[in-house]
Amino acid sequence: CAVEPFPTMSIYCAGKSGRDMFHSVLAKEHSSNLTQNDKGADDKEEQKQTFKVLNYAPGLCDTQMTDDLAGCAVLDEGLRKYFSTSKEEKKLVRPEETAKKLVQILGLDDYESGSHVDYYDV
Repeated sequence: CAVEPFPTMSIYCAGKSGRDMFHSVLAKEHSSNLTQNDKGADDKEEQKQTFKVLNYAPGLCDTQMTDDLAGCAVLDEGLRKYFSTSKEEKKLVRPEETAKKLVQILGLDDYESGSHVDYYDV
């Protein structure tokens, strides 16, 4: 939803897009190539990376939200059918599965700070 617009879900999509930008900016603010100017205009010292940022998209999870969307009369009909069919065909990701994948990604530490990593891409 942060990458692709969904009809009737403008607020949700805007929140996801905002989250993406937040992670990008946070990573840039804490990257190892930032400089700080504590000693004067011409004397800059390198600042160490304070932490690494991961923007993880957990996939379409089997939650109360997806149940609600599958039965929502005001949701775009195509989306409602998508959520309903995904649930019926057991294509939704269990929260435990996506959490396990997130832990694996963090453990491998093989991502660029600020990057968007999607459950389905790993």
